[in-house]
Amino acid sequence: MLKATCHCGNVEIAVPELPGHLVQCTCSLCRRYGALWGYYTRAQAQVSYDPGSVTAYAWNDKVIEFYHCKTCGCLTHYEGIEKTPEDRISINFRMFSPDVYSELTVRTFDGADTWKFID
Repeated sequence: MLKATCHCGNVEIAVPELPGHLVQCTCSLCRRYGALWGYYTRAQAQVSYDPGSVTAYAWNDKVIEFYHCKTCGCLTHYEGIEKTPEDRISINFRMFSPDVYSELTVRTFDGADTWKFID
């Protein structure tokens, strides 16, 4: 299990293995966040925090929520409003030490215009 936390440690993340690649997205949110996304199912990834210690931001069509630690402000993950074990959860790999993911390919997804990978 690979483990990470937000800066203050309020949000703990555990994933079973590295994803095949990471994704940087060019949408209006992700480009501002500077996140590197790794994708898992909710059954695979574990994100733990005390109730009330995170806040979620849902924008536009309100189908996904971006979670931030209320103490340190780190963007830790996003997931769909529907939360079944098979649903995807996107982990911000910036929460891990860079040496954990430095060998992974980073793909660029054009979430601003074409909704296609542009690398």
